[in-house]
Amino acid sequence: MRLPSLIALSLVLVPVTALAAHLFAGWMRRASLGIHVREYGPNLHEKKGGTPTMGGVVIAALWGVTLGLIRLFGPLTTEAAFVFVAGLSFGAIGLLDDLISLGLRRSLGLRPWQNLLLGSAVSAALFLGFSALLQVPLRVPFSAVTLSLSSIPNFFLAWLVFLCTTNSMNLTDGLDGLASGVSILILAGFLVISPGAGLASALLPLGAILIGFLWVNGHPARLFLGNVGSFFLGGVIGACALVSGTAFLLPLLAGLLVLEGGSVVLQVASFRLTGQRVFKIAPLHHHFERAEGIDYPHFLPAVEWPEPKVTLRLWIVQGLFVGLAILAARL
Repeated sequence: MRLPSLIALSLVLVPVTALAAHLFAGWMRRASLGIHVREYGPNLHEKKGGTPTMGGVVIAALWGVTLGLIRLFGPLTTEAAFVFVAGLSFGAIGLLDDLISLGLRRSLGLRPWQNLLLGSAVSAALFLGFSALLQVPLRVPFSAVTLSLSSIPNFFLAWLVFLCTTNSMNLTDGLDGLASGVSILILAGFLVISPGAGLASALLPLGAILIGFLWVNGHPARLFLGNVGSFFLGGVIGACALVSGTAFLLPLLAGLLVLEGGSVVLQVASFRLTGQRVFKIAPLHHHFERAEGIDYPHFLPAVEWPEPKVTLRLWIVQGLFVGLAILAARL
């Protein structure tokens, strides 16, 4: 499909997604299918209990239909197909997690070891199914150097990238609109850094779908991504990095995901080693929120911002990371 037609299709997808997400949220609410808020200790998001979830189903379904339409008017690149399959595969793990959580009426679905096992299995299957596609030179940030890895190191790189992006995106999805907005910025960064990677036909429509989804996912959210959505987006981002040879650039391009995941690791390590917390609450975005019941010490000074301000400022931070990644790719 030609670029003007692709842009026109993407523009249409914005209101279509907003309407579809609105209808899906209404159906979920009538069916009494909403999230169960995790007990953090401090009072933080109790008011969000019961909000419809699994909005990632809408995103994945619309994206799949769109790619099918694009395929009718011309070939779909193998890279785009790989990114879609990766997103769908990891989204299936998130969907299972959501269904268990809703079925058992608890915040926790899959156990961490089950999540790791399923994620590793999907990573292995994707690598074996698309191994030739993933043998691309890896770009080294801030240089013109590229590296080519043999099969075994390349497999472990793919495994690490997928597990990091999916779980970090899952941690980032804790504020209204945060993960959706961050994903839009990261996908835009891929289009600028790797315009010849064959991803435009997939990422332009997905970006438009995410913009439309923000219509109902922005504060106050009427529909959450759910684990199906966060794992889906994490799988897409990981696949984009692998197929475009930008895996080494990914820590910059997805810098906020690194901060979110790293904050949890740092919080757990600090508490186990010293008995002291670094953040008021981890992941990082919760540290900046207003919360009640904080009766324990923490190293970093307390911050009390309203949720929309936290989301907006973290979007800005992610935008800076995208700019840095573009600079690292150009030098």
